[in-house]
Amino acid sequence: MQSAKSFGIDFGTSNSALAVADADGAVRLARFEIPTTVPLSTTNQSRLASTCPSVLFASTRRAQISAGYDAISHYIETARDGRFIQSMKAFLPKSNFTGTSIGGRVLRLEDLVAEFLDRLIRDAKKSLGVELDGLVTFGRPARFSNDPEEEALAETRFRAAIEAVGVRDYSLLREPTAAALAYESELTTEETVFVVDLGGGTSDFTLMRLGPRYRSKRDDASRVLATGGISVAGDAFDGQIVEACLFEPLGYGSQYRAFTSLTRVPHWIFHKLKRWNHVSFLKERTYLEFLRNVERTSDAPEAIAALLQVVEDDLGYVLFRAVERSKRGLQHESEDESEIFDEDLPVGAALTRKAFREATQDLRDNIEATALEVLASGQVQPAEVDAVFMTGGTSLLPEIQNTFRALFGPEKIRVRDMFTSVVQGLASSGHAQRSRSNL
Repeated sequence: MQSAKSFGIDFGTSNSALAVADADGAVRLARFEIPTTVPLSTTNQSRLASTCPSVLFASTRRAQISAGYDAISHYIETARDGRFIQSMKAFLPKSNFTGTSIGGRVLRLEDLVAEFLDRLIRDAKKSLGVELDGLVTFGRPARFSNDPEEEALAETRFRAAIEAVGVRDYSLLREPTAAALAYESELTTEETVFVVDLGGGTSDFTLMRLGPRYRSKRDDASRVLATGGISVAGDAFDGQIVEACLFEPLGYGSQYRAFTSLTRVPHWIFHKLKRWNHVSFLKERTYLEFLRNVERTSDAPEAIAALLQVVEDDLGYVLFRAVERSKRGLQHESEDESEIFDEDLPVGAALTRKAFREATQDLRDNIEATALEVLASGQVQPAEVDAVFMTGGTSLLPEIQNTFRALFGPEKIRVRDMFTSVVQGLASSGHAQRSRSNL
């Protein structure tokens, strides 16, 4: 007998969520406990969260891999003595990243994703008080990649990870489509809606017809006019902030003595700092020896010493946590400056709104261009769109919201449950699909 419940899992680049739709269609979100060792954000003072960080940590002192908030807790408790893994979703389409070695075990990328999903599901089952015994709808980006081979590789890996944790009754649904379905539950009239889902790794767009007349056709492709996306979102914004504000304090542009002449420290080293998970690559012995040699003859020894500390102490997560906090500090247009600071970091800087706008201009232009391409492929003009539903953490940035206000008009912008609208739509979509199959 099929379960009357259905589930939604939003596996995100930065954060993930799980929800259940009960027999009556009511959606409940799993809550994840935040250990006391993990600092709370300024916007959340509760020890229960509706999302879980999509991270893993493997301590050198213990064989077990921890996930989510426990991973962050163990990372802090062990003074960063181990491997911290994040942004796994972003690597799904990358054929040059096959896996890694942890504690003598060689783990494929899909094994790492499965490790995280397994812990997410176990914690969610405990929170919700149910077994995962119904249809599970997983979210996926509008596009993992614009390259067809990479797109196919990403979906194959994702499905392998899902099946590795024992989930057999499942389907995949594009994340912006899921967000649209969550928005549709509030509609009393038909609308042409442009869904903007801006997360950590991708910016996804879907143009759909929504409303009471379409609710019984939730999986009907005819209501989806166009979809598209780009691998540019919150993580890329953070990288640009690092380059604009922290490259120089860490020695970018400095020189060291190579043999008998002065030469610049290679720029590629600093560009590794633009992705927190690339910082650990610099911890390899050959790179560390090179940086130590640079420090001895550098014309900016204090800056290179700070760079060495970031690399040796594996401070990538700490660095980007500070950058993300500073970015959130600019979410209100009344704020013109925010500090990049963490007591564990050897450097800090001020992030001004002017610097943020200049650093992210190209990224915002790419997001806008992709949005317009999706509209064009659906043969719809901005004036013909009834509403623009924005979701995902990057959508909170005033510069992003202003872009879409200018394109469509401020009266058309809709905002709802920035971090959980996708997972709610996934769960309710599964419920609707199950209900139709029981007719």
